[in-house]
Amino acid sequence: MTMRQTLLLGTGRCGSTLVSEMIRIHPTALSISELFSFLTDLGMRIEQVFPEHPISALEFWKLLSQAQPRQTLLLANRLQMKEVSYDLGRGEFAPEDVPPILQSMLPHLDPDNPDKLFKSLEGPILNATDSSISQHYNRLFEHLMARYGKKVWVERSGGGLRMTARLRRIFPEANIIHLVRDGRDTALSMSRHIGFRMALLCGMQTEGLGTDPYESDDRSDEPDLTDELAGLLPEHFNAKAFDEFDLPPALCGHYWSGEIQSGLAELHGFPTERLMTIRYEDITSSPEESVQKIGEFIDEDVSPEWIEQAAKMVKPQEPRWISLPRYDRDALNDACRPGLDALAAHGLDWE
Repeated sequence: MTMRQTLLLGTGRCGSTLVSEMIRIHPTALSISELFSFLTDLGMRIEQVFPEHPISALEFWKLLSQAQPRQTLLLANRLQMKEVSYDLGRGEFAPEDVPPILQSMLPHLDPDNPDKLFKSLEGPILNATDSSISQHYNRLFEHLMARYGKKVWVERSGGGLRMTARLRRIFPEANIIHLVRDGRDTALSMSRHIGFRMALLCGMQTEGLGTDPYESDDRSDEPDLTDELAGLLPEHFNAKAFDEFDLPPALCGHYWSGEIQSGLAELHGFPTERLMTIRYEDITSSPEESVQKIGEFIDEDVSPEWIEQAAKMVKPQEPRWISLPRYDRDALNDACRPGLDALAAHGLDWE
C-alpha cells in the first residue's frame, strides 16, 4: 500500500499556517511546515532546491543545513518573521548561521529541543547514497514519520503554489489541498509581511540589475535602480530603510493574480479525486465542517477529538482590505481582478 502523502499549496498569507498548526496535533499525520519556503530562501532559489539530476548525500545535507543569504540578512537585522520559530536567544546557532531547516520546520516538530533533532538527522542523511532529489526528500520524511509514529505526511510551505510543477514531479503520488483566500486580503497581508516584502524587493532589484544581487557582485546596472532599491542592496541594507520601503498592496495584488493564474494552470488536469480546493473564509465561518473535510482528505480515519481541538484554533476574521482608503482599495481590487476571475471560473467567488 502506498504511503499517503499530501501537499498543501497556496500563495502564502492565505491561512496555511493555521492549517499547519491543526495538522501538528493530528494523531496520524506528520506536519512538515515551511520546509521548501526556507530551503529556497523565500522562493528565490527554487532551481537549486529541486535539481533534476541525482545529488550526493552531502549535497542534500548542505541544502538543509547551509544558511541562506536573504534569511540571514533579515535575522542579522532583527527582522524575524513569525514563521521563524527558532529561539535565537536560547538556540545553539547565531542569527547568521541558522540552517533553513531549523528556522521553522524542526521547531514546529520539536519546540523544546530543535537543535537536538537537527543533530540527529545528520547521520541518517549523510549515510545515504547518491539519489534523485525525490528519493532524498522521501527518505527524510519517512525517517521523521518513523521517529514520531505517524503514517501519513503533509507538507506546507508559504507560497508553495508557485512550486506546483516541481512538487508534482518529486511527489507524483501526493494528493493536493489547494487553499485559497480572497486575494485582496491576501495581497494586503503580503504588503506588510517581512518575507514577502523581502522576496518582492529582491525581484525588483534583480529585474533592474539583470542579475540576482545575492548571487552576483555585478552592479554595472545599479544606476537603473531607484534610490530606494539601491539603498536596500545587501551591501547597504538596514532595517529602518526596509521598514519604510513603500510596497503598495496593489503591487502585491498583481503578484497574487499571477500566482493564482499560474497555479490553476499547473493544477489543470490533476485527478479530481486527489485534489481538494478549500477557501480560508469557509474554514473561519464553518470550522468544524471544514476541519473534518481536511482531516478526511488527509487520512480517512479521522479522529473526532482532533476535529474538535483543531476547530477551536480558528478565530473569526473580517475582511481588512475594505477599510483601505478608496483609491488604494480600488487599485487593489483592479490588481486582484484577474486572479479573482480565474477562481470564479472554478466556482470560487468572493463577491
